[in-house]
Amino acid sequence: MAHFAKLELDNIVTMVVTLDNINCMTPGGIEKEEIGVEYLTRHHQHENWKRCSYNTSAGVHRNGGTPFRANCPGTGWYYNSEYDIFHPPKPENCESWTLNTTTGFWDPPIPQPELTDQEVMDGRIYNWYEDLYQEDNTKGWKLEFRDPPTD
Repeated sequence: MAHFAKLELDNIVTMVVTLDNINCMTPGGIEKEEIGVEYLTRHHQHENWKRCSYNTSAGVHRNGGTPFRANCPGTGWYYNSEYDIFHPPKPENCESWTLNTTTGFWDPPIPQPELTDQEVMDGRIYNWYEDLYQEDNTKGWKLEFRDPPTD
């Protein structure tokens, strides 16, 4: 099955659809993105589609193949035409984070510290605080207790 992302204004993904591979092939059996786009345009009356790979995440193909466009997107993600990748929106309150054009994810300016086994058992997590980073660019992560589930 071929997968295609429907793109709206500003290249925002509004849905991902599957398409039988036969609907993306030349008469000689070669798959081409533009044939799939033509098919989807005819059947959905929408012209802006990009092929994506269900098997690609964070710039890695899960079956060892060649990764395609960094990620299989979800609704609300973006297609970045400059880098030809799909990526999620930038996390809120993370103005200093940068887009990793290989993984298609947002990287913090300081790597997140690793949790110890004890911290994991205690239900602790690291949370990012942009204001802390802006005050001192050697800080930004705080070790906190995970919020208890709300009923």
